[in-house]
Amino acid sequence: MKKIIALFFMMMLVSAVFAQEAAGTETGSLEDELFGGDTEALVTPEQANAETQKDGVSLTGDLKTATLALESNKLRIGGSLNAELGLKYVWADPYTKKNDAKKAFLNPEVAQLRPTIGANLFFDARPVQDLKLYGKFLFEFPFEKNLNGAASIGKEQLPPALQGLFPNGLAAPVSVNGSPNFKIWEMYTDFSTKDIAFFRFGKHTVKWGTGYFYSPADVINISRIDPQKPTEDREGPVSLRTHIVIPKTQYNIWLYLLPDTETFKPQYTAGAAKAEFVFGDWELGVGGWYRYEKAPRFITTLSGSIAGKVAVFAEGVFAWGSDYTYYKNDATLTPYTVKNKPFFQATLGGSYSNADSHTMLAFQYYYNGFGYANTKAADNITDTAVAALKSQNFTDPSLKKYENIAAMGNRGQHYIAFTISQNKIGTEDLTANLFQQFAISELEGLTTLSLNWKIFKFVQMSTGPIFSYPLSPASHSKGSIGYNLSFKLGGGKF
Repeated sequence: MKKIIALFFMMMLVSAVFAQEAAGTETGSLEDELFGGDTEALVTPEQANAETQKDGVSLTGDLKTATLALESNKLRIGGSLNAELGLKYVWADPYTKKNDAKKAFLNPEVAQLRPTIGANLFFDARPVQDLKLYGKFLFEFPFEKNLNGAASIGKEQLPPALQGLFPNGLAAPVSVNGSPNFKIWEMYTDFSTKDIAFFRFGKHTVKWGTGYFYSPADVINISRIDPQKPTEDREGPVSLRTHIVIPKTQYNIWLYLLPDTETFKPQYTAGAAKAEFVFGDWELGVGGWYRYEKAPRFITTLSGSIAGKVAVFAEGVFAWGSDYTYYKNDATLTPYTVKNKPFFQATLGGSYSNADSHTMLAFQYYYNGFGYANTKAADNITDTAVAALKSQNFTDPSLKKYENIAAMGNRGQHYIAFTISQNKIGTEDLTANLFQQFAISELEGLTTLSLNWKIFKFVQMSTGPIFSYPLSPASHSKGSIGYNLSFKLGGGKF
């Protein structure tokens, strides 16, 4: 009788959970949900979360064990739409005295009224137990875009009469009109065996690293963290991931096989591995990344809390050699590489939130051993490349040099960033945020302030200034002042 009552109680509990409106995330990992398993288990919050369908759900029970199994074979389709209208002004070199200050103010370098219309669509299918199929697609306005660049033409591809004039080949400008502004963000399949080994194959974001504004230990993802938008998703590569759970422990092993998606040559397949160990409130990660003809990297990560109130995180990276191309600060900007020298990266930060005052703070320092101690050469290349793009000279040699600079992400060595968020100012409809970054090697500072007001359910306003400024008279940057005013109009998740 007690078992029947227990079974009835659990069925009522699951029914109550399903009656609530789904408000979960758009993507979830296999190991987070564990997909049930070969044996029946008690219904957990993970099994009854928003990613489980309300319809097509079957409940099975065993009176001997008073347990339930939850299954759903339906396809879930959803997404979100972001609709904004933003006004933006930027005044360049505002800290230098002007002969006609009024004219300079009335003629900003940037004056835009830009609509932002972006959407993502995803599907999440569970055709059988222990199998997940997932895809996510991005669409953005303008829905068609123009692509400009240069095509390299080798000497042997030129007519014989021109081969003597261009012994190294030449670069020809290329322009493509009407290219759809569409991107496949994720496309993968999850499957598992014995609730011990979990596999994921396809294009997906990789969750390496613990940093908030910067994450040097994230050596796999294609895109880096934007310090001004640290919570945005990063683009991941195509990989085969294997997650192994050590039974009866809180230890995990992650293995990655990353095929080269440009040449598809087997020798350029990269491999990565990471082990995670949990000790009380702290988690330690140790791993490495290797690819033929590339500098191997060894990483460590640490995350935890102090007194249960302050979250702390740290990362360290060691590499033998650098894969980047550097430039000397001479008349010809001579390129060079460094292959037989150790390089280090490290970061340390923390965050604190107070539910009573609705305040959140985060701080991080980042040392980038791959960067320039003196960034003058990189700054000169950037200036030349910007001028070439403005004049639509897509074959200028500076553009290739700028690609090498941009590949570094952060071209300096020392960075500090912090943010303060006030998530309630009298009312939860009014919030404010301050972001501050110091690029110490570049001698540049950046400060952004934003005030956000939820006018009513479907309209939200955000406004505030952006200041960039030199930290020293020796700084290459002259700084700028910007002002943003934007309105979120409707939109939301579905």
